[in-house]
Amino acid sequence: MSDFARRIVIINDFAVARGGATVLALELAHRLRRAGRDVTFFTGDNGENAELAASGAEIVAVRGQRLLEAPGVSVVTGVYNARAKNALSKWIANNDGPGVIYHVNVWSQILSPSIFAALRPVAARAVVTAHDFFLACPNGNYTNYPKSKACALTPMSRQCLLSNCDKRSYAHKVWRVMRQAALRAILDWRAAPFTALAIQEGMIPLLERGGVPAHRIAVLRNPADRLGLQRVEAENNSEVFFVGRLDTEKGADLLAAAARAAGMRLRVIGEGPALDAVRAANPEAIFEGWRTKNEIATFFKSARLLVMPTRCIEPFGLAAAEALRVGVPVVASRSSLIAGDLERYGMGLAVDVFDPAAFAATLRRLAADDAGVRAMSVSAYENAGKIANSFDEWTSAHLELYDRLARASHAPGISAPSSREFVPAKASHAQGRRSRASSP
Repeated sequence: MSDFARRIVIINDFAVARGGATVLALELAHRLRRAGRDVTFFTGDNGENAELAASGAEIVAVRGQRLLEAPGVSVVTGVYNARAKNALSKWIANNDGPGVIYHVNVWSQILSPSIFAALRPVAARAVVTAHDFFLACPNGNYTNYPKSKACALTPMSRQCLLSNCDKRSYAHKVWRVMRQAALRAILDWRAAPFTALAIQEGMIPLLERGGVPAHRIAVLRNPADRLGLQRVEAENNSEVFFVGRLDTEKGADLLAAAARAAGMRLRVIGEGPALDAVRAANPEAIFEGWRTKNEIATFFKSARLLVMPTRCIEPFGLAAAEALRVGVPVVASRSSLIAGDLERYGMGLAVDVFDPAAFAATLRRLAADDAGVRAMSVSAYENAGKIANSFDEWTSAHLELYDRLARASHAPGISAPSSREFVPAKASHAQGRRSRASSP
């Protein structure tokens, strides 16, 4: 019997950051190493990450390609990547034992649902973080992209199957349905004791709608750095910011049009396939491309607002959390799961991004309301910890969860945290404090 998690196997499509979820998976690996835990990073790509290797983490690489890089092959491997499954099964057969914990992060681009077949024998010690809704919804976002609105259908229902909701085509939706059917067949939540880890309490009913039982879901809000010691005096600034990948679902083009109509200068930090659409909507905007944390901290000194104009249901929003920590108010789409927290704590506003006139009017009003922006800025600086954990809190909560799973796998009386036992209790702000997962 092991009283603690001696090795954590982090399973992720990429060993190099391609988005916020992979950034967090890599950060977690480094922090676990610094905490004295052994780490194996099982990755779908070629595994080339010198910093990760230097940390002492073992890297196991499938050497696959992401879906868009090999479309002909990925039609099959995206549904079931046999090579990934076999590689993970082999590692488990050769290395598994008491105290080995498995933590799945990003899996939908290379690794595929097949990895859950390899994990079934160790499901009691396996955690799956829901950075999005791919565990429940075929398109991963509960969003009808052609109609630009949230989807209220039950995933994989007849209405869902007939819905042309994909951002590319209905043919691609059919492929996504095939993948979701494979996932449901392999990842049987009721038969295998996997633990789902949601990054926001509001995700629970949406994951449930897609077949993930509530008693299998724990909640741990993402962490966010404080990118400066002093509050940004947002009330003295004039720029509106967008930070993130320029994908259609992120809605930067909607913000670009609204900022232009409101007469506010827009600064865009990030890149992506929607760049041309954003430029067309606001040719006067400043485009910075990707920037480091330190550079973003410097840019934030001129920020009046950060806007998260997502078209889809956004579970968290790392850029928003980082902005709040330094006192930059956030305006978020009503479909964002943190929108209610922003208004509850007076740190920002929710807006209907699909109403261009109302969106622009909100920005125009905030551009002129120095006192209101100052109040939001002060509240954001003081209360941002109610939106996101610190990295130390986040790391400690992971270790607590891993250790508990290690003990629970040998002691039937000890259970993994459920949706009524958030990890940690501090992370449950929107619904009030709930009991911390009890110690054995």
